[in-house]
Amino acid sequence: MTAPQIDYQTVFQEMPCPVMLITPELAIADMNFAYLRLTDRKREDLLGRHVFDAFPDDPAESGATGTSNLGASMHRVLATGERDNMPLQRYDVQPTDGTGAFEERYWCPVNAPVFGPDGRVVLIAHWVEEVSGLVRQFVAAQAASA
Repeated sequence: MTAPQIDYQTVFQEMPCPVMLITPELAIADMNFAYLRLTDRKREDLLGRHVFDAFPDDPAESGATGTSNLGASMHRVLATGERDNMPLQRYDVQPTDGTGAFEERYWCPVNAPVFGPDGRVVLIAHWVEEVSGLVRQFVAAQAASA
């Protein structure tokens, strides 16, 4: 029996976990369909952009730490060549509905190195699970028991 041919591009695009690939300069190199659905973005609006231009902090939120925390994690991956599991992050997202308002969102992000043939980090695989609903349920349960 011969091994089946695997189309890795299709596997990446169709996998259910949201993944974005980022260059060492923090430019967006690619993302899969799950990531586009989760962030309500189009591929052409993200490709080649600096990650924090595409996903900035909410300027109305003076204490926002999303970009600084994510940037620090990505720089750790580049410096160490090791996966970085971030703690729960509040990182508000601007919907594409044209209102300009940001939505409060919570994420469990992971950043991991993708190595080139020479062993150097050539990409950062950034995958996330949005847990905003769980955080809101937890806050509501805490408030109800207080």
